[in-house]
Amino acid sequence: MPTAKLWGREMAAGCRSNRCRIRHQGTQFGWYSKKANQFSWLVIERRTVRACLIVSILFLLTCFNTFAQTPETNRATFIHGLIVTAQGQPVARATVEVRDLRGMKMATSFTDAAGSFAITTREKPGDYVLIAAKELQTAEERVTLDQSDRAVTIQLPESAVDSAGRSQGRYTVSAQELRVPAKARVHLKLAHREFGKLNFAGAESEIDQALKADSMCAEAFCMRAFVRLASRNPNGAIEDATRALTLDPGEADAFVALATAYNSLGEFGNAETAAHVALGMRPDSWQGRLELAKSLYGEGRFVLALCALDEINKDFPDVHLVRADILQCLQRSQEAAEEFFQFLREAPNDPRNEQIRRIVNRASAAPSPASQQ
Repeated sequence: MPTAKLWGREMAAGCRSNRCRIRHQGTQFGWYSKKANQFSWLVIERRTVRACLIVSILFLLTCFNTFAQTPETNRATFIHGLIVTAQGQPVARATVEVRDLRGMKMATSFTDAAGSFAITTREKPGDYVLIAAKELQTAEERVTLDQSDRAVTIQLPESAVDSAGRSQGRYTVSAQELRVPAKARVHLKLAHREFGKLNFAGAESEIDQALKADSMCAEAFCMRAFVRLASRNPNGAIEDATRALTLDPGEADAFVALATAYNSLGEFGNAETAAHVALGMRPDSWQGRLELAKSLYGEGRFVLALCALDEINKDFPDVHLVRADILQCLQRSQEAAEEFFQFLREAPNDPRNEQIRRIVNRASAAPSPASQQ
């Protein structure tokens, strides 16, 4: 019995101990009871829904801003306006171009019968050059493109464009030119030959003989103007060219000589005027267009100067040289170097070659903008 009682007490104690352990464990598990779990998940779900709602709102706002900005950023700029003469008359079928400040063509349009044009472009906001051209005449207007439409009016020079926008240039032979005596013509032909051989003294001697035969020979004075230009006497060339035009206002080459002389003296405005008149008389005068490009280059109008050169269909060393100078000013160094090299190939004995090689070497040694970053 004692043993039984002892066993009974131990059993009772064991049972109490187990119940305590279970209750303790039950207390601990009470935090994870079904009701408590439902409450916790409810709190978590509320927080999650709230967070998702906030994220969704932020996402929608971001999308809204993106969609609101995209059309504005990519919206086309509408450029429109008129091309007119100095008297305000419309110029039909004129070409209108948008170029960037490096002379690269961005967009092109043409005017209608009323001189109106319209261009739609999606170029980045910034400064551009709007160029109008009709046959021999060109003009430019610098414009700032943004997201607003632009209205522009450009006047073309009147010297070779009439009120209908047609060139006034005509291929004619003046009466004064027809009356040159045969003896004077012989000496002028010899002067041409000597000039082609770079024998300037011989050419001038033949011209003097022609003037002895005909002191009123405008062609002789015009030719002597070019000889004096080659001899680096621009003032003498202006004197002779002016005398030639006094005798024969239709001597187109005299205007070319004037443009060349004025460019040599840095009088670019006078050179531009003379070149325009020469082109009005002889639209195919590549020398006149070259002098026009040189005068525009001297005035710092590089994009328009490049456009003038683009109209020259002549492979001549100085055309490459002037183009190279312009491209260099437009920060198109690689293209400029190619034009310089073309000049060196076509004129290997030109006295300017050493200076040109130094320019090309400096440009090649200069670090590119990409390497400086």
